[in-house]
Amino acid sequence: MEWTNKFVLLTLVSESPKQKKKMKVEKVEEEEDGSADSDLSDYEIDYAKRREENLRLNREFLSQFGLDKAKQDLLASVKKTAPSNRGLKKEKAPKEILPRRSSLRLQNKTPDGIELPPEALINRVAYTFSEPVQHLRPPAGPLEMKEYLHGSTTEENHKETCRVLTSLKMKPFKTASDDLERYAEKMSKTKVTAERVAKVVPERTFSLALHPSDTKVIAAVGDKWGKIGIWDVLCNTESRAEGVCCYAPHSRPITCLDFPVHSPEKMYSCGYDGSLRCGDMQKEIFIDVFNEPEDDDVLLRNFVFTSPHTMLVSENTGCVACVDIRTASTTAEQMYELSHKSFRTVSCHPTQPYYFCTAGVAGSVSVWDQRNLKPKKSKALCELAIGRNINSAYFSPVTGKHILATSINDKLTIYDSSEIGPNVTVKKSISHNNQTGRWLTGFRAAWHPAREDCFIVGSMNRPREISLFSVAGKKLHAFRDEDYLNSVCSLNALHPTLNLVAGTNSSGRVFVFM
Repeated sequence: MEWTNKFVLLTLVSESPKQKKKMKVEKVEEEEDGSADSDLSDYEIDYAKRREENLRLNREFLSQFGLDKAKQDLLASVKKTAPSNRGLKKEKAPKEILPRRSSLRLQNKTPDGIELPPEALINRVAYTFSEPVQHLRPPAGPLEMKEYLHGSTTEENHKETCRVLTSLKMKPFKTASDDLERYAEKMSKTKVTAERVAKVVPERTFSLALHPSDTKVIAAVGDKWGKIGIWDVLCNTESRAEGVCCYAPHSRPITCLDFPVHSPEKMYSCGYDGSLRCGDMQKEIFIDVFNEPEDDDVLLRNFVFTSPHTMLVSENTGCVACVDIRTASTTAEQMYELSHKSFRTVSCHPTQPYYFCTAGVAGSVSVWDQRNLKPKKSKALCELAIGRNINSAYFSPVTGKHILATSINDKLTIYDSSEIGPNVTVKKSISHNNQTGRWLTGFRAAWHPAREDCFIVGSMNRPREISLFSVAGKKLHAFRDEDYLNSVCSLNALHPTLNLVAGTNSSGRVFVFM
């Protein structure tokens, strides 16, 4: 008897919903028409009764284990967190109406696709093809900021952003005094919430900067098609933009952004369109500081201040331009042809600004002395070969005794540059997966602006994270949040005075842990 019950249980559980529905229909018909029994044999009637009884027994048997209640409790416990909707709102693209497809006969063509002579045409169909979108560089300027607002950004958002940035008072920040363990402990307590995630630019991000002020948290990012988004992270206004203001001063990817400490009301940017601009929030204009002729197709990759008035700019041609922002001219004061391959970054020594390093496609970090450079055929003080493309190389910000390089060969390399010259050697090489692929911006490990014993870098690990490393190669902390951080943050930045880290992914979103 026990074996029989088990067999019936397995048989009935495996029945499909269609079979069950069929049985219900038969049962209803049987109730409506009492003569239905006459069409069934005694065996079939007995089988149906026993089947109904077995179904009832099985339901009672399963209900003893509380499976229905457990199922309801499980469904109630699963709560999916919706992605943050703050910042720029997605604009609906107009629906593209494609031309109607037609056969070769209606196109007045032969089966081989050869068009018939004009006199043989009967119904000529006109086709319109859309021209490719041209991203033209904005004029040299100065450009009124309110005329270059993008998307849902209103003039009211622009006025509020300018007011906030011009009201910030900035003092030169000092070198961090607390030890590394204490700092890592503070950073481990930071969290990201829904209010600290926002879409700041519409496309893939190529640059990220944090304003150095300690009274406001301001993040800026540049995207693929020349948009700059500025986000007041702790904004209390309930406007539609939620603290985000987006501009379009460039036409191609913006590769470098900076809020200089000596001019906190200004924001400098450069990009693939060959222009370097200054966004003056006090005057509400974009000023052209330096540009290359648009027809030359020269890409500006990175810039660094050597003094409050001069900067170095790296180009994809292997040149480094020396620019003086005080002059009215938009050409370089001096142009140095240092390599026949493209540069990606240029970084200046913090205490001896005539030393600078470059890195790029050539696969080596080169250190130069600006005092000895010639317009052509200059010789580097040292060449630090890595072997493959280098995404970035930066001097440490306090004393310049280290150079941090991020390369495609899955290495984060730290050089000892306490003595500039042939004696620069590798201090630490850290294995790190830098294969972001074609559609993600490459990693660029970045120093803490006020200390040189730690740095931040993106990660390909799952669950997604942003990694904090010590200069000795130890992983101090991984910034994670499975609810809000579910994508790769290629670019990241640490705040100089606040316990805060910002990261941006390739869809234009910014995540702030604080």
